[in-house]
Amino acid sequence: MTLKKKAVRIIAKSKFIQILFLLLLRATWIISRLISHLKFKTLVVNSGDSVCHWTVEFQHPTNLIVGNNVAIGPYCRLGCGASVRIGDNVTLSRGVILETAGLKTKNFSPPFPHHYRPIIIENNVWIATNSIILGGVTIGENSVIGAGTVVTRDVPPNSIIVSSNRY
Repeated sequence: MTLKKKAVRIIAKSKFIQILFLLLLRATWIISRLISHLKFKTLVVNSGDSVCHWTVEFQHPTNLIVGNNVAIGPYCRLGCGASVRIGDNVTLSRGVILETAGLKTKNFSPPFPHHYRPIIIENNVWIATNSIILGGVTIGENSVIGAGTVVTRDVPPNSIIVSSNRY
């Protein structure tokens, strides 16, 4: 074993170094949470007592209204060309997409014009990983949207929607 490897092992076994390393990790976590919180509160003025991961992508955040106790997971994308209202006690898991924009394809030729329709997510809703909620949809209270589901129409209250196809 080389002298360099011995020195690294001795330093790594040091309690002081271990504690210092753990404090450094904790400090970076706290700083990232603080930056995440500041970004969310700055971009989304109408946000209650909620949390949002720093990787979330917002489009037109002024059209977003977020209730209390909402958790928006990593890599979500919130396209708010029209109004998006998220109620209380809602969880958007990793990679969820809310998109209010669409294209008018009927009676039009390319390039197709955009249209925007609102999204309403009522209280106590869980939207699981990689689900997509399209414009014009209302998700009723106490509902669960399963992973990977594409929601194109209203979901009644107290529903569980799990689909590998469109609902």
